[in-house]
Amino acid sequence: MNKLIIFDLDGTLIHSLPDIHEQVNITLEHFNYPLCTENQIRQYIGNGARHLIKCSFGNLTEEDLDQKLAYYNKIYTACGSPKTHVFEGMDKVMIALKERGYKLAILTNKPQITTDKVYQKYLSEYGFDMVVGQSNNVKCKPDKTATLNILKALNVKKENAYFIGDGQTDIETAYNADIKHIAVLWGYRDKDQLEKVGAKVFAQNPLDILEIIKK
Repeated sequence: MNKLIIFDLDGTLIHSLPDIHEQVNITLEHFNYPLCTENQIRQYIGNGARHLIKCSFGNLTEEDLDQKLAYYNKIYTACGSPKTHVFEGMDKVMIALKERGYKLAILTNKPQITTDKVYQKYLSEYGFDMVVGQSNNVKCKPDKTATLNILKALNVKKENAYFIGDGQTDIETAYNADIKHIAVLWGYRDKDQLEKVGAKVFAQNPLDILEIIKK
């Protein structure tokens, strides 16, 4: 029986907020806009880089947004994410799930090129079976299409899959794809925010995941 865990990336597997905050502010400064606080950026993360930049800059034409987004994506991808790290305890979780026979996948709204770089630097040793970021061919979460494509590619039935994430879009994606969810509370959203979109199963810390997923 094939079993699968699909993880969100930012705020779930890795703490990337410091690098994202820094690169957004470099982008804002470059275009002579006011800087954002880290807490503001925390709330903007989760719906893709385009949403992040749109919220950080405020009202922009689509052309202006394309320009700012291109600059941000370029410098963030090139920065090497030196302040990013895997959340404490997640290494044990990934290793244990692999030992239990689970396939592992990542589905994130981070652009694919940036996702690949971060994955290679921080997560490649854990042997994920698929790593899917946002691209022209992949719709952002909470659209279910990418999740269903992962299930199909890895030959896993819905009833044998979990979606684990820290954001509203992750919970909505799980519901849209009709698979089980675990909402994590060490990421970038509060419990009440997650409950509002239907989250019912929570992990207070990474090792809770291994208790929720018994086998």
